[in-house]
Amino acid sequence: MLVLRRLSKPFRLQGFLHDKIYGQETLFGRDGLTVMAISASLTANFSDWLKSHVVVASLVVLFCAFLPRILIAWRADPSYLVKAYSDANTYIIPARSLIEQGAFLNSAREPDVHRTPGYPLFLALLMSLVGPSLHAVLLVQAGLLSLQVLALYWLARSLLPPTMAFFSSMLASFSPWGAVLAAIPMTEGLFLLLLTLNFLTIKFTEASRSRVLIILGGSCVGLLTAAAVLVRPIWPLVVLIAGALFLYYGPRRKGVWLLLAVMLTCSLTPLAIWRERNRRQAQFHGLSDIAGVTVWRYLASRVEAEATGRDHHLEKKTQVRLDKGPLKLPAQEAYDEHWRGAKAIFREHPLLTIYCFLRSAAEHALHPSPDVLRPARLNFSGDYVVLAFLWGGLLVLAGLGWPYAANPLWYADKIDKGFLLTMLVICSLLTLSSGVSFGIGSRLRAPLEIIVPLLASLGLLRQLRRLRGL
Repeated sequence: MLVLRRLSKPFRLQGFLHDKIYGQETLFGRDGLTVMAISASLTANFSDWLKSHVVVASLVVLFCAFLPRILIAWRADPSYLVKAYSDANTYIIPARSLIEQGAFLNSAREPDVHRTPGYPLFLALLMSLVGPSLHAVLLVQAGLLSLQVLALYWLARSLLPPTMAFFSSMLASFSPWGAVLAAIPMTEGLFLLLLTLNFLTIKFTEASRSRVLIILGGSCVGLLTAAAVLVRPIWPLVVLIAGALFLYYGPRRKGVWLLLAVMLTCSLTPLAIWRERNRRQAQFHGLSDIAGVTVWRYLASRVEAEATGRDHHLEKKTQVRLDKGPLKLPAQEAYDEHWRGAKAIFREHPLLTIYCFLRSAAEHALHPSPDVLRPARLNFSGDYVVLAFLWGGLLVLAGLGWPYAANPLWYADKIDKGFLLTMLVICSLLTLSSGVSFGIGSRLRAPLEIIVPLLASLGLLRQLRRLRGL
C-alpha cells in the first residue's frame, strides 16, 4: 500500500521513473508494478508531447490519412471505377455539363432532378483546376478529402484525452472503408468531411462566449448542413443537427434562440433555392426524386420479393426497367407513382417491411465489404475473414468503450460523453436510414467512420486497464 500511495503522486512517479529508466536500476518489485509505472509514464509523456506539439501531431495525422487515400486513387483505374460504381456517371455527367454548358443536366440533356448539385459541383471545380482526366481529379479529391481525418483529430482533441484522440485518428486514417471513400467518384467521402466539420463547428460554437462568434458559428453550422444535404439529399439531417446544436449549446443559455434561428436560416435557404430551381426547370417539387426511386426500386422490391419467395436482386432489376423506355414518366409523376406503389406494398406487408428495412440497414452496418480493396487491386485470399475480424473488432471495442469513465490516476482530462452521445445518435440514425436500400456494402455506413474510431479508442484503453489490473 505504501508503494501504491507513492506511485499515485505524479511528481514522485516521474522522478522515480527518470532515475530508474535512465539510470542503473530497472526493477523495483515482483508484482508487475514496474511495467505499469513505465507504461503510465510513457503515456503521460506522450500526452504532454501531443499537447505541446499540436502542429506536428496534426501533420503526422494528415500524412497518415493522405498516404492510403492517395495510394488507392493512384492505383485505381477510373474506367473500372465507373463500371464498379454504377451511380458514378450520374455525378460525372452533370459535373461536365456544368463546365461545358453552365447547366445542371443529366445524360438525356434534361434538367437533372435525380442528383443534388453538391458533389457534381465539387467535381466540376476539380475538373476546372486539373483538367478532364478523371484519374487526376480523383487524386486531387483524395488529397482534399484526407482533411476529414485531420478535422476528426481536432474534434477528438476537444472530446478525449490527447493520447486517445491521436489513436482515434490513426484508426480513422488506416480504415480501408473510410480510405476508399475519398478515392472514388461517389458522394460519401465529401459527405463524411462535411459532417465531421459540422460536429467540429458545433463544438467550437458551444465553447464561444462572444455574440459575434456565436452568430458566426451558427451560420457555419447551417451552411455546412445545407452543403451536406445537397451532397446527399437526406433532409432530416437539418432537424438532427438543429436539435443537437440546441441541446448541446444549452436550452437555457443566453442567445440560444438567436443561434438556432441563424442556423436554420442558413441551412434552409440553399435548400429552398434548389427546390425552386427544380420547380421552374423540371416542374418537380422537391430536392431530389432519389427518395422515391430508392424506396420503390430497393425497399419495396425487397419486401415484394420476400413475400413471393423471389430473389430481391432480380425483383429490383424489374423495378428499374419500369423507369425506362416507353414507360418512363415525367419526374413529378414518376415520383408520385413510385411512392404510391411502394406505400401499397408496405400497407399490405407492414411487419415484413420493418424486417426488410432493419435487415438491409444491419447488412450495411456489419458487412466487412471486401470490395473496398478492389479499386486499388489489393484483394487477397481470406480478405473477407480479415476485414470481418477487423470491423467486428472495432465495433466490439466501440461497444466496450461507451461506458468507460476516465481514471484520474491516469490523466486529469475529461471525456465529453454528452457530445459523443450526440454524435453516436446522429451517425447511427444516418446509418439506419440506409435500410431503404440494399446491397450497397460499406458506403452507406460512412457516418460510422466518424464515431466508431472515437469509441474504439476508449474501448481499447479500457481493456488495457483491465489487463494491467490483472
